[in-house]
Amino acid sequence: MRIVAAADLHFSESTRERVTALAGAMCRSGADALVLAGDAVAGGPEDLAEVLALFADYSGPKLMVAGNHDLWGERPPFDTWLKYERTIADVAVAQGFHYLDQGPLVVDDVAFVGCVGWYDYGFRPLAEPAPGVRVTPVSVSYSADSVANFKSVPGAGEMSWDELTDADFAHKGLVWQTDGAPRAAVWNDGIYIDWGRSDQEMTRWFVERLRAQIAEVSGSARRLVGVTHFVPFAEFVPSPVDDVKQALAGAYLGSPQLGEVLRESDALRVVIFGHRHHQEVREVDGVVAVDASVARESERPLVLTLPD
Repeated sequence: MRIVAAADLHFSESTRERVTALAGAMCRSGADALVLAGDAVAGGPEDLAEVLALFADYSGPKLMVAGNHDLWGERPPFDTWLKYERTIADVAVAQGFHYLDQGPLVVDDVAFVGCVGWYDYGFRPLAEPAPGVRVTPVSVSYSADSVANFKSVPGAGEMSWDELTDADFAHKGLVWQTDGAPRAAVWNDGIYIDWGRSDQEMTRWFVERLRAQIAEVSGSARRLVGVTHFVPFAEFVPSPVDDVKQALAGAYLGSPQLGEVLRESDALRVVIFGHRHHQEVREVDGVVAVDASVARESERPLVLTLPD
């Protein structure tokens, strides 16, 4: 089986021409299955039908998972669960896509399992990104008159990088100084997404969803393909990181738990994901791991031949 895959299309008015060309190339690839590994749109599901319609000419099975950008809301209440379980699902089905977040799909002797996945700060850089940097955690939320509303965290003061805890990263914002000038960084999911649960709880929820899907297809297929949006393997996490903003983003790359649950299946052959905005293919413990991002101008969709 040959699979054509892409992630991080980030469709918007400004990227319409490029995404249309990429979609056309995927439709003409001759692959046996087409996979989109999240972030089909730039910010929220409003444009999702338009981008998925670009794949109408592809005649084989089309599969997708959601990405965090696909889940963004414009303003509170964000209704993240509604977007995840109904809005995106309805659009996907209407455009001829199988929405893996709602269940696996078996094609011949290949089972596809997948979901957006999430992050639990398990990939956050442990080494300080700048010598002697002192940071202060801040919480971020939606603000009608600005991109982000920063609020101080009760009891949180300036600290060294190695003093940061998971509780600090849960606030999704940091402030610090460089050469006497104030700096700030924010992870935008804190502004536009609200699951009503902690990131660790969401990661466990998605891990169990993957485990249930793998159990569902056990015995019905000889080979397994896993699809997530967030990074499942530490081998794809950059190290060292020498920029505070990049270091903060590292906490939200994904979770090793995603890779661990997928590798519980002896049938696993390929794992496809994105989010990192850096296309790369490598082998991880005998599994072909594929960051299928096309976020960079030089990146194109990948055609993968599924190993036996």
